[in-house]
Amino acid sequence: MSTTVLVTLRSNDEDGAVRATGVEVLARYPNSMLVRGSGAQVRGVERLGVETTTLGEQEVFTNGNSFSFTDAVLADASAPVEPPPDRTAYYLVRLAGPPAPEWLAELRALGAAVHDSLAGFTLLAGMPVARVAELRDKPWVDGVTPYRPAMKVSPEVRRRDGGTLGVAALAAMDGEDGDGDRRRMVEVSVFPGESLREVSGAVREAGGSVLWSTDRTLVASVRAGDLAALAGVRGVQAVLPHVFPRELNDRARTVMRVPPDNVFSGHRLTGADQIVAVADSGLDTGDPATVHPDVRGRVAGIVSWPARAVLAPFTHDAPGHDDGPADRDSGHGTHVTGSVLGDGRAAASLGDPTVPAGVAPEARVFFQAIGQRLAWKSAAELGDPPDEEWPPPATGLYGLPDDLSVLFRQAYEAGARIHTNSWGAATAGAYPDKARVLDDFIWNNPDMLILFAAGNEGADRDADGVIDQTSVGSPATAKNCLAVGAGENDRPAGSRPRPGRDVTWDRIRDRNGALRWPRLAAAGHVSDNADGMAAFSSRGPAAGGRIKPDVVAPGTNILSLLSSVLPADAEPLWGRVAQGEALRPFYCWSGGTSMATPLVAGAAALVRQHLVHERRHEPSAALLKAFLVNGAVPMAGQFPGEVPSGPNMVSGFGRVDVARSVTPRPENWTLFADDPAEAVRTGEGRLYRLEGVDPGLPLAVTLVWTDAPSLNGNGGLVNELYLRVALPGGGVAAGDVSPFPHPVNNVQRIVVGAPAEGPYVIQVFGASVTRNARRAALTTDARQDFALVASNGETLTRVR
Repeated sequence: MSTTVLVTLRSNDEDGAVRATGVEVLARYPNSMLVRGSGAQVRGVERLGVETTTLGEQEVFTNGNSFSFTDAVLADASAPVEPPPDRTAYYLVRLAGPPAPEWLAELRALGAAVHDSLAGFTLLAGMPVARVAELRDKPWVDGVTPYRPAMKVSPEVRRRDGGTLGVAALAAMDGEDGDGDRRRMVEVSVFPGESLREVSGAVREAGGSVLWSTDRTLVASVRAGDLAALAGVRGVQAVLPHVFPRELNDRARTVMRVPPDNVFSGHRLTGADQIVAVADSGLDTGDPATVHPDVRGRVAGIVSWPARAVLAPFTHDAPGHDDGPADRDSGHGTHVTGSVLGDGRAAASLGDPTVPAGVAPEARVFFQAIGQRLAWKSAAELGDPPDEEWPPPATGLYGLPDDLSVLFRQAYEAGARIHTNSWGAATAGAYPDKARVLDDFIWNNPDMLILFAAGNEGADRDADGVIDQTSVGSPATAKNCLAVGAGENDRPAGSRPRPGRDVTWDRIRDRNGALRWPRLAAAGHVSDNADGMAAFSSRGPAAGGRIKPDVVAPGTNILSLLSSVLPADAEPLWGRVAQGEALRPFYCWSGGTSMATPLVAGAAALVRQHLVHERRHEPSAALLKAFLVNGAVPMAGQFPGEVPSGPNMVSGFGRVDVARSVTPRPENWTLFADDPAEAVRTGEGRLYRLEGVDPGLPLAVTLVWTDAPSLNGNGGLVNELYLRVALPGGGVAAGDVSPFPHPVNNVQRIVVGAPAEGPYVIQVFGASVTRNARRAALTTDARQDFALVASNGETLTRVR
């Protein structure tokens, strides 16, 4: 039996020696080879001293489902999918290893279009049925099997526990869970080049209704029993749940290690000259001239987004209804803005010792007011409402456009290069259309960092005293955004001003009056331990097993701006400052990942100011993300099992530490590489030498790249890079949680707690690159650029 092995070459001179062993060379890459041979031949290669990695089968992920390629082949043997011979059909193509450029060229010659890259060197492609047999005969193809209906339907739509599909589930043609008459709102997406007309017809023929659509996705109200008909439409790529998005600091600055005077090793960073965009409910009065004193004079613009016209048939409001940019209903957007860039002016003028300032107190805000109050028609008035849980709340983010890129584009053109969003939809780790659009926007605008709150869906459903996984919301599940979770603030019981929620986690109740986390007594007070996680903070993983959130920041009892136009008898967010306190007219309390995210946006503004002004470098979004991740500190947790060690699905890479991100050593800035000319191809390894390491401090190296958007529902890596560090004493440290050469995350970090003096050799390896990055030079071979950051060193030099 033959074995397929990836051989990593130290020099091109080793090529001949590898071939001399008699192995079959399937592909020759810039710095590696893919070979196939007998056990004796592979052992001969190993004796050469080159690095060899045996490539085994990996699970495939589509639309929240996981399955083995072998089971998919067996399912087709028992229940064949027979597409019309005269139309494009869609297949999973399992390659022998990393996709060589000549393989991709042969695919194109067969009329195939690659639409997505999946785990285990598997491609999702559309091609003529008549050419499939020819493709199967290629020596670099391990298998071809149809893209089946069961692979298209999210387990969240099926309402089945878990998304693991065996042979029987893959062979089944339906997506129903037995509750056939229950109405659901779903997103149905088609492959590029396919029309939505056939899908719309299938929805209407089944008695459902199409609510609205974008270029390749429609939102429909359908019965569960009709899911099979939708999944069976030839051009359908994904059937996902649709959920309406919703809204999801003096002490917090200290927890994030922002100095009181914003001076880092002699350099003052305040966010000056940076514009941060905020999309939220509204901003105080909505008028830059009368807005809250803590941001007055630093408003780059305020725009109100009217309610989407597609909602008009379901409301008593006129199409284009717009209640303006003022923050009259919740105060959410005002509070968020203060955490980014409030300067504490109102508190300082009162002489109060507590000055709730944002992280970037000299940055400017471009505000997009997406909150609207709507008069929804009742279920009786509609007769057949789109969802059984009708109507939605009267106030919500109903100004959000169907196409998020329009929102981001407006902010980009206003000069913002950081965009923060404290809202999302509870999609349990899924990668729906909004996540894809977000990835696509950053892919095409790689200098704009977009942040999203991870969500507040943390729950302990099995009552084991530990918050469950897989609750992170969308669009925070996007690969290229910075997703932010919430840890505890440092405002214990008895602190002044009295915290808005002065309670322990196990005594908090939900809207129905039930205790939300009765088994979390060990977590204590909601804001007394900065090393503890907020129970509500949504946990990962995201689609494809990716780590989310990326980082965390304080998200409990955050003191920030109070909207002055809230009704006097309204209790905002987590409550007003107590009676008798001087801060009461200007500030209020809140919590949630909504409040952690703007703090990190402020931190990003400081890092960007540092790079532009101190380092004379216009950073990519990947570089900003890498700086923040590289400096993040581990969360110790408050009790066993709360936070796993290393990168994890609870706290991501840790709590943001601005000082550590920028100045890990007092005499040295953090080192970085952010040059599109250093982009890598499949099988190419870019090498850097890190010298001048201080053995008394930890060494951290972080790799981030802006990945191409996946198809809706998939969310795995399209271009796969892998970070490795050769240690001075021998051995190699791996950057991802998955083994080489199968990365899962486009954010990877290596930390060496007690480093030797070095030098250290850092490798960025192109495991699989199928789409050319926007910043990389356009050549015959696809290339992916990246950002690399290293702390605790004096020089970082490219050597290959």
